[in-house]
Amino acid sequence: MSLHCLQGEIPADIEGSLFICQCLGSPAAYMVGDTNIIRMDFDGNEPRLTNRLVWTPTAVARQKLKNTRHRFDFLGFMYLSPGLGMTSYTEGLYLLPDGRLGVTSDADRPWVIERENLQAVTPVGRRDEWLPMLSDNAGEVMGSLFAGYNNSHVLYTDHEKGEVFLVNYRLKQNNSEYPVKLIRWDGYHEFETWTIVDSNGVEIEIKQSIHELVFTRDYILLADTAFVAGTEMFTPWKSAKLPNDKTVVHIIDRRDLLSDKKTVIAKQIVVDNPCIHLIPEYENPNDQITVYMLHTPATNTAEILRNYDRDLHGNLFPKHLIGYGTLPVLDLSSIGKHVLDVSRSEVVRSEYISEMPYCWGPYLYTYMGRQIEPYHGQDLFIMFKGFSRDILPKRIFNAYKDVETRQVPLEEMISGEGIHHNNSICRITTEKFAIADAYVFPDRVLLYTIATLGSKNQEETGYVIAGVVTDQTADERSSGHEYWIFNASDLAKGPICKLGRESLNNSTLFHALYIPKAVAKKLDQRKVSYQVSIRKDYPKEELTKWDNVVLECFDDVIWPLYDHSDPTATRRAREIAGRLAAQRVSKGRTL
Repeated sequence: MSLHCLQGEIPADIEGSLFICQCLGSPAAYMVGDTNIIRMDFDGNEPRLTNRLVWTPTAVARQKLKNTRHRFDFLGFMYLSPGLGMTSYTEGLYLLPDGRLGVTSDADRPWVIERENLQAVTPVGRRDEWLPMLSDNAGEVMGSLFAGYNNSHVLYTDHEKGEVFLVNYRLKQNNSEYPVKLIRWDGYHEFETWTIVDSNGVEIEIKQSIHELVFTRDYILLADTAFVAGTEMFTPWKSAKLPNDKTVVHIIDRRDLLSDKKTVIAKQIVVDNPCIHLIPEYENPNDQITVYMLHTPATNTAEILRNYDRDLHGNLFPKHLIGYGTLPVLDLSSIGKHVLDVSRSEVVRSEYISEMPYCWGPYLYTYMGRQIEPYHGQDLFIMFKGFSRDILPKRIFNAYKDVETRQVPLEEMISGEGIHHNNSICRITTEKFAIADAYVFPDRVLLYTIATLGSKNQEETGYVIAGVVTDQTADERSSGHEYWIFNASDLAKGPICKLGRESLNNSTLFHALYIPKAVAKKLDQRKVSYQVSIRKDYPKEELTKWDNVVLECFDDVIWPLYDHSDPTATRRAREIAGRLAAQRVSKGRTL
């Protein structure tokens, strides 16, 4: 579909494609369900929007088996089919070494997506190359066919060295092992894997999650982040805990990754305050790393409004809000700039930005050239989710009210009229480390995601695009789901263009990736060869453990979707997938 210009003018100097990972949600939760990949093509005219459902084997099975005893039922933050396995949300979108895209999750293998037709073509890694999140009896009960795999959802490519790093780990369960595996992948061949140990040779332990794996020229940073991505996802309302009050960063020297070794040593540096996202500058002069962190105290990102939740006045929430993420954090957040000295394993210097009305719940960051070129301290654009007690459940308030160190008194936040801060976007200059520019969204506008769009005119700064939903529509051609474009050098001016269409549904938008047209032409020249055989990854002899309906699901749909040796079978599988897509039940956002 074409997106209409509802207000302002479409910048003529944007020439490229914006890709966004979108969760279409389900009746139980906005953030958990089927994944959609969006491509928005800019050429100076009305942008063209294309989208396609991501059909992984797990996604097909969840739809195809929903009327059988092997159906996937919603529990906590996951869909579970005891004996078969589990599935959750997909949120990440990254550029791979071969020019294709990787769509990622904290709790599953990444999948490779073609940029042109948006089809999912292969997982990253075979099942036997991944360590399941559940071990022993628990793993057998939940099922190994669609096992969950704890990993960092990030798949940043070092385009200078042609390397991707992943991490695969297991949280400690009773007396079971809890290895942390570092994976290096060139985008074309099998994984190289090392077990991470400390300076004493003891395996490191992840206490929370590794939500974001990042690197510099010489080092890899694994931060133990305040993000729920383990077995707590099954019962977050019972086992959700306060985030650690500090962030442990495990730092690995890339030069220590030797092919004849099975382990690699990580140094530990502790940073004050919990964090969820981080990005380091690529260069690390004198073994010093400058890293920027989004610090998120007193919150749990893996919580949603449940049908039994009550607000602070004791009232049940309206039905149309059930399934929303519980956005408020119970204290003012901050952006941190930290200089880490690897040789001394210590933080040399820390600076913080923590200003009202902006710094409530930092969510995503971006910068010009993100994923296309290394990060060298460009201005950071950060979106904040804001705070409102109106969407704060009593259950979450009780869980997070006792934070020991607090910037804003709790009474000030919730007593009387309380504090209310809307979504915002800030541009942060990293050299002076200050908010240089900002925009606060109007009431009744929800901000989902942001991305930077470079200008083909090198002298221009570029743009920031925001996916929003509002009931204050720009004109009658808007569904209320819109994309707002800002001049990156003047956010405070407000959107210079609003895009939309009557049938547009933004649902839940997560991470995004912008590829300029000139870069896309270069990527198109790269060799594409990596492919995991789905028939070998899910062998027939393994499927005989279950009813015939499971084998039929693979025989009719899953195998032929990826194995194109029989064009007739592939065509029939795509027809079945189309019918399944039409039958799926989503939960679109309204206000």
